[in-house]
Amino acid sequence: MKLKITTMIMLLASSLIAQQKIEKEFSGVNKINMSTSSGDCLLKKGNTDKVLVTVEYTYDSDDYAPEFEQNGTMLRIKEDFNGRGSFRGESTWTLTVPDDMDIKFNTGSGDFEASDLKLELSLNAGSGDFVFDNINGEITSNAGSGNMRMRGFSGELRANTGSGNVRVSGSKGEIKINTGSGNIDINDVSGAISANVGSGDIDARGILVSESSGFNSGSGDVIVELAGALKADISLNSGSGNSKLDFNGNAIEGLVEMRANKKNGTIRAPFDFDKTEEVDNHGNQTVIKKTAQRGSSDIKIKIGTGSGTASITE
Repeated sequence: MKLKITTMIMLLASSLIAQQKIEKEFSGVNKINMSTSSGDCLLKKGNTDKVLVTVEYTYDSDDYAPEFEQNGTMLRIKEDFNGRGSFRGESTWTLTVPDDMDIKFNTGSGDFEASDLKLELSLNAGSGDFVFDNINGEITSNAGSGNMRMRGFSGELRANTGSGNVRVSGSKGEIKINTGSGNIDINDVSGAISANVGSGDIDARGILVSESSGFNSGSGDVIVELAGALKADISLNSGSGNSKLDFNGNAIEGLVEMRANKKNGTIRAPFDFDKTEEVDNHGNQTVIKKTAQRGSSDIKIKIGTGSGTASITE
């Protein structure tokens, strides 16, 4: 018992000693270029035009030296481990900034969160999760592996991850999402939407298509439920899963084109087609193509599958 108590006291003392904090304040900054090895970053809105940077870390101070350099309106921040290839500990960065900043964040394996800001943001991570709430502006994010959650976004988003799930809700603008393996969930989103996944499902509900949009999965189901009548072209496709476009009570109007593998695929729609033909012969693979003009709209509606069911519901 005495040994256990002594060990706990030593661990607690070590933890308290290791915890350190640095705070810096900068004026006249409108661009930030930040790099971390494995540190997390929280970005939040301040009530002044100054930039406040806080880092809390548990690394040995002999190994760790955060660097800050301001050159005109540019602030550069990075983690320096004095050339050491391995280290123990963690760091958390908090940046309090005004609107209209241009920020670049690079990390080996850190998470990133941002909320209630208008900005231009570029993120790159080997592995890390990204969380955004109420962001207005332009975001480009790339991660080898990691999840992303976005809520209340307005602007232009380009998100890419090798393996991870992506969720976007209550947003509008130009939304482009690509993931190698993972699911994409989209809810209450309007604008121009592009969602592509190599192996995973796409589930999009409450969608308003005001500009040309596409939803594609290599091996997963693609489901899109509309929140209003189509105002632009839309396409859904799955290599080996189901593709379903639910009009959710809205009028089905436009030039409808549906495709499926003749041997393994199925096409379903609540109306008759004007034309059925066999196209795109690749060896033994024959594709059935069905088309129908619904109303006078020239909007193009394309739904396809390799070996699943391509369907339209009212």
